[in-house]
Amino acid sequence: MKLIKYLIPLWIGVLFYTTMTMCFGAKGFSAYGQLETEMKKEMVNINSLVSINNDLANTRDVLLSDKNNLHVYARELGYAAPGEHFIRIIGLGSGHKNQSSPGHIISPVSPNYIPDRILQILSFILALTALFSLGVYDFLKFLKEREAGLPIIKTNYDGIRGKLHALGRVP
Repeated sequence: MKLIKYLIPLWIGVLFYTTMTMCFGAKGFSAYGQLETEMKKEMVNINSLVSINNDLANTRDVLLSDKNNLHVYARELGYAAPGEHFIRIIGLGSGHKNQSSPGHIISPVSPNYIPDRILQILSFILALTALFSLGVYDFLKFLKEREAGLPIIKTNYDGIRGKLHALGRVP
């Protein structure tokens, strides 16, 4: 039972490492949530680009279907038909009426996480601390039993050694 007790720190270290990796590791819940946020931003950007694309496709269809709309659009952009003259007064209006944004670039952000090496070191330190604590506890318990005069449980190592010596197997 005493030896099994000293395996507990090993399991504490493994449990700590597993839990921290699941929560804060490179593929943990925290990184997953950050990636979901980035994905939502990308989806909003894609939807705005699809909307801009649909608007431009509608404008193209209108311009291809009707020559009068093409002439009006050309005038708004500042073009004139051959042999036609016009005067442009700058500062009276909003210049181009049909300006559309080509969208914007969203650069993805890498998720923040705790590197695996740091988690391994922390779990090793925790396991060593637990092992040291159990050792100190057992040592203090031993000293307390010795002071109280309680019988100290000894192993049967001397008896086994004597039997092996009698058989001639121990030099």
